[in-house]
Amino acid sequence: MIKIVDIDALFEGYISDYVYKNIGKVKPEEIEDNMPVLYEKFGNEKLKELDGKTPNEYYRGFDAETLVNCLKTHVEQKVDVSDFLCEAITSALGAEDALNSALSEDNDEVFMIYVMNMLLEIGATKCCPRLLEIILWDYPEMMRELATEILNENADLVKEQILTQFNDVEDSKKAYLTEILSHAEKDDRIFNILVTEFAKHQKDIPTYANHLAKYGDERAIPFLMNAIEDEKIKYSDFEELRFAIEALGGEYNKERDFSAEKTYKLIKNSRKK
Repeated sequence: MIKIVDIDALFEGYISDYVYKNIGKVKPEEIEDNMPVLYEKFGNEKLKELDGKTPNEYYRGFDAETLVNCLKTHVEQKVDVSDFLCEAITSALGAEDALNSALSEDNDEVFMIYVMNMLLEIGATKCCPRLLEIILWDYPEMMRELATEILNENADLVKEQILTQFNDVEDSKKAYLTEILSHAEKDDRIFNILVTEFAKHQKDIPTYANHLAKYGDERAIPFLMNAIEDEKIKYSDFEELRFAIEALGGEYNKERDFSAEKTYKLIKNSRKK
């Protein structure tokens, strides 16, 4: 059975002891810069709190499911989760299945975020349908954002499911789906959604212009050109649109005067420094 140990607290004690032993020898900023090396060294220290094992050794030999349950207990008991536990989980045999099993249940948000981050780290794909559920159902925003980040890497695996459901999804959730689709392979259905959503969200030009730039279909240039010609456009939006146009192989060379705009003045003044 794995003991629930706050290894990060043990590391803090290790650092305190190191500082005490090196008073006058090492500057505080040198200790800060050397922290990754000290953490690595700490990982090989035998500790009585870990039954004489090192932090690197402590979780070895346990299967992925046991380690994931250990993670869950840490979260439930509000004990800090160390990198050593997370690394043990992601490198354990059967890690993806154990993490997927945990993700399939409605658990504590903090625990779920740990699980999702690990799935992202190991490049998991079996979890994609469940991640799409997290976006479409009433889960916390942080979980939806993380699910979107993972699905951005696997957009083509969920493309058809998104396209089937897109029109029936509420607008706030369409934003996540639009981002995912912008990472998918070329498809006229996706292109139509991206230009439609761009037209609908002229108050959020940077986000939706970036989707079009990322998607990489030069057919979007006329839509971007039409938006950039708006005489009331903000300088920040103008710059985002010009970037998107250029990213797709187009050009916009028309002179525009934004000298009266506060944002323009701030940017230009900052560039002079």
